[in-house]
Amino acid sequence: MHKEKFMIYRRDAKKGEATYSPKSHSAPHFEGHYVEGMEEWASWYCFNKKEDGTYEAELDEAWNEGSRYGGGTIDVDVPKEWFALSYDEFLERVITLAAAKHYGFTVNDLKEKRGLKQFFGFKDSIKFVRISEEHTIAFKEEMQEAFLHGFEAYNKDAEETNQWQVLPDKDFYQSLEAEGAEAYEAFNVDGQRVGGAIITANGTMGELAFLYVKVGVQSKGIGQSIWKAIESMHPEIVMWETCTPYFDRRNIHFYINRCGFYAVEFFNEHHPDPNMPEQFDQEDGLFKFEKRIMW
Repeated sequence: MHKEKFMIYRRDAKKGEATYSPKSHSAPHFEGHYVEGMEEWASWYCFNKKEDGTYEAELDEAWNEGSRYGGGTIDVDVPKEWFALSYDEFLERVITLAAAKHYGFTVNDLKEKRGLKQFFGFKDSIKFVRISEEHTIAFKEEMQEAFLHGFEAYNKDAEETNQWQVLPDKDFYQSLEAEGAEAYEAFNVDGQRVGGAIITANGTMGELAFLYVKVGVQSKGIGQSIWKAIESMHPEIVMWETCTPYFDRRNIHFYINRCGFYAVEFFNEHHPDPNMPEQFDQEDGLFKFEKRIMW
Protein backbone atom coordinates (compact mmCIF):
# COMPACT_ATOMS: atom_id res chain seq x y z
CA MET A 1 0.00 0.00 0.00
CA HIS A 2 1.27 3.49 -0.87
CA LYS A 3 1.56 6.06 1.88
CA GLU A 4 2.38 9.02 -0.36
CA LYS A 5 2.60 9.66 -4.11
CA PHE A 6 4.64 12.33 -5.90
CA MET A 7 3.77 13.00 -9.55
CA ILE A 8 6.66 14.14 -11.71
CA TYR A 9 5.22 14.78 -15.13
CA ARG A 10 2.16 14.07 -17.18
CA ARG A 11 1.20 14.52 -20.79
CA ASP A 12 -2.44 15.53 -21.01
CA ALA A 13 -3.15 14.60 -24.61
CA LYS A 14 -6.70 13.75 -25.52
CA LYS A 15 -7.37 10.06 -25.78
CA GLY A 16 -6.66 8.84 -29.28
CA GLU A 17 -4.47 11.73 -30.44
CA ALA A 18 -1.93 9.57 -32.27
CA THR A 19 0.17 12.58 -33.31
CA TYR A 20 0.49 14.04 -29.82
CA SER A 21 3.79 12.37 -28.95
CA PRO A 22 6.75 13.85 -30.85
CA LYS A 23 8.15 10.34 -31.34
CA SER A 24 6.52 7.04 -32.19
CA HIS A 25 7.84 4.08 -30.22
CA SER A 26 10.25 1.84 -32.09
CA ALA A 27 11.00 -0.50 -29.18
CA PRO A 28 8.77 -3.20 -27.65
CA HIS A 29 6.63 -2.12 -24.75
CA PHE A 30 6.98 -3.64 -21.32
CA GLU A 31 3.23 -4.29 -21.33
CA GLY A 32 2.12 -5.86 -24.58
CA HIS A 33 4.11 -5.91 -27.81
CA TYR A 34 5.15 -3.37 -30.34
CA VAL A 35 2.66 -2.92 -33.16
CA GLU A 36 3.43 -1.12 -36.42
CA GLY A 37 2.17 2.43 -36.12
CA MET A 38 1.90 2.33 -32.33
CA GLU A 39 2.15 5.83 -30.89
CA GLU A 40 2.06 7.02 -27.30
CA TRP A 41 -0.70 9.42 -26.37
CA ALA A 42 -0.10 9.82 -22.65
CA SER A 43 2.46 8.91 -20.02
CA TRP A 44 3.37 9.98 -16.51
CA TYR A 45 6.14 9.20 -14.07
CA CYS A 46 5.76 9.27 -10.31
CA PHE A 47 7.24 7.99 -7.06
CA ASN A 48 5.46 6.16 -4.29
CA LYS A 49 6.46 6.12 -0.65
CA LYS A 50 5.26 2.84 0.80
CA GLU A 51 4.04 2.06 4.29
CA ASP A 52 7.37 0.44 5.20
CA GLY A 53 9.25 3.65 4.33
CA THR A 54 10.75 2.37 1.08
CA TYR A 55 10.17 3.95 -2.32
CA GLU A 56 9.25 2.79 -5.80
CA ALA A 57 9.29 4.43 -9.19
CA GLU A 58 6.11 4.06 -11.23
CA LEU A 59 5.52 4.77 -14.89
CA ASP A 60 2.07 4.63 -16.44
CA GLU A 61 1.41 4.73 -20.13
CA ALA A 62 -1.38 4.58 -22.65
CA TRP A 63 -1.03 4.13 -26.38
CA ASN A 64 -2.89 4.01 -29.62
CA GLU A 65 -2.63 0.92 -31.85
CA GLY A 66 -4.64 2.31 -34.69
CA SER A 67 -8.20 1.40 -33.75
CA ARG A 68 -7.37 -0.06 -30.33
CA TYR A 69 -6.04 1.53 -27.18
CA GLY A 70 -3.79 -0.09 -24.61
CA GLY A 71 -1.94 0.77 -21.46
CA GLY A 72 0.24 -0.49 -18.69
CA THR A 73 2.10 0.27 -15.49
CA ILE A 74 5.72 -0.37 -14.56
CA ASP A 75 6.71 -0.42 -10.86
CA VAL A 76 10.35 -0.70 -9.74
CA ASP A 77 11.72 -0.39 -6.20
CA VAL A 78 14.28 2.35 -5.56
CA PRO A 79 17.38 0.62 -4.08
CA LYS A 80 18.00 1.66 -0.48
CA GLU A 81 21.74 2.10 -1.05
CA TRP A 82 21.08 4.91 -3.53
CA PHE A 83 19.97 7.17 -0.67
CA ALA A 84 23.58 7.31 0.53
CA LEU A 85 24.57 9.14 -2.68
CA SER A 86 24.45 12.88 -3.27
CA TYR A 87 21.03 14.07 -4.40
CA ASP A 88 22.24 14.76 -7.97
CA GLU A 89 23.80 11.28 -8.23
CA PHE A 90 20.61 9.82 -6.80
CA LEU A 91 18.51 11.47 -9.53
CA GLU A 92 20.89 10.27 -12.25
CA ARG A 93 20.13 6.71 -11.15
CA VAL A 94 16.44 7.13 -10.41
CA ILE A 95 15.75 8.34 -13.94
CA THR A 96 16.89 4.91 -15.23
CA LEU A 97 14.06 3.11 -13.38
CA ALA A 98 10.72 1.96 -14.80
CA ALA A 99 11.75 2.71 -18.39
CA ALA A 100 11.54 6.45 -17.70
CA LYS A 101 14.21 7.28 -20.29
CA HIS A 102 12.40 5.15 -22.85
CA TYR A 103 9.40 7.45 -22.48
CA GLY A 104 11.43 10.65 -22.74
CA PHE A 105 11.75 11.66 -19.10
CA THR A 106 15.03 13.35 -18.11
CA VAL A 107 16.98 14.25 -14.99
CA ASN A 108 16.00 17.88 -15.55
CA ASP A 109 12.34 16.90 -15.24
CA LEU A 110 13.17 15.64 -11.75
CA LYS A 111 15.40 18.55 -10.76
CA GLU A 112 12.77 21.11 -11.71
CA LYS A 113 10.05 19.51 -9.60
CA ARG A 114 9.72 21.35 -6.31
CA GLY A 115 9.49 19.35 -3.14
CA LEU A 116 10.92 16.13 -4.58
CA LYS A 117 14.14 16.42 -2.61
CA GLN A 118 12.19 16.69 0.63
CA PHE A 119 9.85 13.87 -0.45
CA PHE A 120 12.85 11.54 -0.69
CA GLY A 121 14.18 12.73 2.68
CA PHE A 122 17.31 14.49 1.42
CA LYS A 123 18.44 17.46 3.50
CA ASP A 124 19.76 20.65 2.00
CA SER A 125 23.55 20.82 2.06
CA ILE A 126 23.43 24.58 2.72
CA LYS A 127 22.30 26.28 5.90
CA PHE A 128 21.46 30.00 5.89
CA VAL A 129 22.05 32.42 8.75
CA ARG A 130 20.57 35.90 8.50
CA ILE A 131 23.41 38.42 8.41
CA SER A 132 23.84 40.36 11.64
CA GLU A 133 24.86 43.99 11.84
CA GLU A 134 28.25 43.17 13.34
CA HIS A 135 29.01 40.75 10.48
CA THR A 136 27.92 43.08 7.67
CA ILE A 137 31.33 44.56 6.87
CA ALA A 138 33.08 41.17 6.84
CA PHE A 139 30.24 39.80 4.68
CA LYS A 140 30.62 42.72 2.25
CA GLU A 141 34.40 42.41 2.00
CA GLU A 142 34.25 38.66 1.41
CA MET A 143 31.67 39.19 -1.33
CA GLN A 144 33.82 41.92 -2.90
CA GLU A 145 36.83 39.60 -2.83
CA ALA A 146 34.84 36.89 -4.61
CA PHE A 147 33.59 39.32 -7.27
CA LEU A 148 37.08 40.71 -7.79
CA HIS A 149 38.44 37.18 -8.17
CA GLY A 150 35.84 36.48 -10.87
CA PHE A 151 36.64 39.74 -12.67
CA GLU A 152 40.39 39.11 -12.68
CA ALA A 153 39.91 35.55 -13.93
CA TYR A 154 38.62 36.95 -17.22
CA ASN A 155 40.66 40.15 -17.28
CA LYS A 156 44.18 38.89 -16.65
CA ASP A 157 45.72 41.74 -18.67
CA ALA A 158 43.97 44.52 -16.79
CA GLU A 159 46.57 46.95 -15.43
CA GLU A 160 44.55 48.12 -12.46
CA THR A 161 41.63 46.43 -10.79
CA ASN A 162 40.30 46.75 -7.30
CA GLN A 163 37.31 45.42 -5.43
CA TRP A 164 35.51 48.77 -5.46
CA GLN A 165 35.37 48.83 -9.26
CA VAL A 166 33.75 45.40 -9.34
CA LEU A 167 31.34 45.77 -6.42
CA PRO A 168 31.18 49.33 -5.01
CA ASP A 169 30.09 49.81 -1.42
CA LYS A 170 27.15 51.93 -2.52
CA ASP A 171 25.74 49.08 -4.65
CA PHE A 172 26.08 46.63 -1.78
CA TYR A 173 24.33 48.83 0.77
CA GLN A 174 21.62 49.87 -1.67
CA SER A 175 20.69 46.20 -2.13
CA LEU A 176 20.88 45.55 1.60
CA GLU A 177 18.45 48.40 2.32
CA ALA A 178 15.94 47.63 -0.46
CA GLU A 179 12.33 46.85 0.42
CA GLY A 180 11.95 43.14 1.20
CA ALA A 181 15.74 42.60 1.32
CA GLU A 182 17.14 39.50 3.01
CA ALA A 183 20.87 38.88 3.42
CA TYR A 184 22.25 35.47 4.35
CA GLU A 185 25.55 33.85 5.11
CA ALA A 186 25.72 30.31 3.69
CA PHE A 187 27.30 27.48 5.70
CA ASN A 188 28.04 23.92 4.61
CA VAL A 189 27.23 20.79 6.59
CA ASP A 190 30.53 21.17 8.51
CA GLY A 191 29.59 24.66 9.67
CA GLN A 192 32.08 26.47 7.42
CA ARG A 193 30.96 29.68 5.73
CA VAL A 194 31.14 29.11 1.98
CA GLY A 195 29.32 32.14 0.57
CA GLY A 196 26.16 34.13 0.84
CA ALA A 197 23.43 36.03 -0.94
CA ILE A 198 21.24 39.12 -0.85
CA ILE A 199 17.72 38.71 -2.19
CA THR A 200 14.43 40.56 -2.11
CA ALA A 201 11.11 38.78 -1.74
CA ASN A 202 7.88 40.65 -2.41
CA GLY A 203 4.82 38.44 -2.75
CA THR A 204 5.31 36.07 -5.67
CA MET A 205 8.21 38.06 -7.13
CA GLY A 206 11.82 37.69 -6.10
CA GLU A 207 15.11 39.28 -7.04
CA LEU A 208 18.59 37.90 -6.54
CA ALA A 209 20.72 40.99 -5.95
CA PHE A 210 24.01 39.22 -5.24
CA LEU A 211 25.18 35.64 -4.79
CA TYR A 212 28.78 34.75 -4.10
CA VAL A 213 30.92 31.74 -3.30
CA LYS A 214 33.90 32.28 -1.03
CA VAL A 215 37.30 32.39 -2.73
CA GLY A 216 39.00 29.03 -2.29
CA VAL A 217 35.87 26.86 -2.44
CA GLN A 218 34.60 27.84 -5.89
CA SER A 219 33.88 25.42 -8.77
CA LYS A 220 32.57 22.75 -6.38
CA GLY A 221 28.84 23.13 -6.96
CA ILE A 222 28.39 25.37 -3.91
CA GLY A 223 26.85 28.24 -5.86
CA GLN A 224 24.19 25.94 -7.29
CA SER A 225 23.48 24.56 -3.81
CA ILE A 226 23.06 28.10 -2.47
CA TRP A 227 20.63 28.93 -5.25
CA LYS A 228 18.59 25.76 -4.73
CA ALA A 229 18.40 26.55 -1.02
CA ILE A 230 17.09 30.03 -1.83
CA GLU A 231 14.37 28.58 -4.05
CA SER A 232 13.40 26.08 -1.36
CA MET A 233 13.25 28.84 1.24
CA HIS A 234 10.77 30.85 -0.86
CA PRO A 235 8.40 28.38 -2.56
CA GLU A 236 5.82 31.15 -2.96
CA ILE A 237 7.92 32.97 -5.55
CA VAL A 238 7.01 32.19 -9.16
CA MET A 239 9.36 34.64 -10.89
CA TRP A 240 12.99 35.35 -10.03
CA GLU A 241 15.08 38.11 -11.59
CA THR A 242 18.77 38.94 -11.44
CA CYS A 243 21.44 40.84 -13.38
CA THR A 244 25.11 40.18 -14.02
CA PRO A 245 27.86 42.17 -15.81
CA TYR A 246 28.44 41.42 -19.47
CA PHE A 247 32.06 40.37 -18.91
CA ASP A 248 31.40 37.72 -16.29
CA ARG A 249 31.18 34.59 -18.43
CA ARG A 250 31.32 32.37 -15.36
CA ASN A 251 28.19 33.97 -13.94
CA ILE A 252 26.40 33.87 -17.28
CA HIS A 253 27.16 30.15 -17.53
CA PHE A 254 26.08 29.66 -13.91
CA TYR A 255 22.70 31.37 -14.20
CA ILE A 256 21.73 29.93 -17.59
CA ASN A 257 23.23 26.42 -17.54
CA ARG A 258 23.18 25.65 -13.83
CA CYS A 259 20.22 27.54 -12.38
CA GLY A 260 17.77 27.61 -15.29
CA PHE A 261 17.58 31.37 -15.91
CA TYR A 262 17.04 32.96 -19.32
CA ALA A 263 18.71 36.14 -20.59
CA VAL A 264 15.86 38.50 -21.46
CA GLU A 265 17.43 41.95 -21.78
CA PHE A 266 20.77 43.79 -22.03
CA PHE A 267 21.07 47.07 -20.12
CA ASN A 268 23.74 49.62 -21.02
CA GLU A 269 24.23 53.39 -21.30
CA HIS A 270 22.03 53.44 -24.41
CA HIS A 271 19.36 51.23 -22.83
CA PRO A 272 19.43 51.69 -19.03
CA ASP A 273 17.18 49.84 -16.64
CA PRO A 274 14.52 52.40 -15.62
CA ASN A 275 13.86 50.52 -12.37
CA MET A 276 17.47 50.47 -11.23
CA PRO A 277 18.62 53.24 -8.86
CA GLU A 278 20.86 55.85 -10.47
CA GLN A 279 23.77 54.96 -8.23
CA PHE A 280 24.08 51.53 -9.88
CA ASP A 281 26.63 51.68 -12.67
CA GLN A 282 25.19 50.43 -15.97
CA GLU A 283 27.77 51.96 -18.30
CA ASP A 284 29.60 48.68 -18.95
CA GLY A 285 26.45 46.66 -19.56
CA LEU A 286 24.34 44.22 -17.58
CA PHE A 287 22.42 41.13 -18.65
CA LYS A 288 18.98 40.73 -17.09
CA PHE A 289 17.95 37.16 -16.33
CA GLU A 290 14.57 35.71 -15.42
CA LYS A 291 13.47 32.34 -14.12
CA ARG A 292 9.82 31.34 -14.07
CA ILE A 293 9.04 28.56 -11.64
CA MET A 294 7.07 25.73 -13.25
CA TRP A 295 4.86 23.70 -10.96
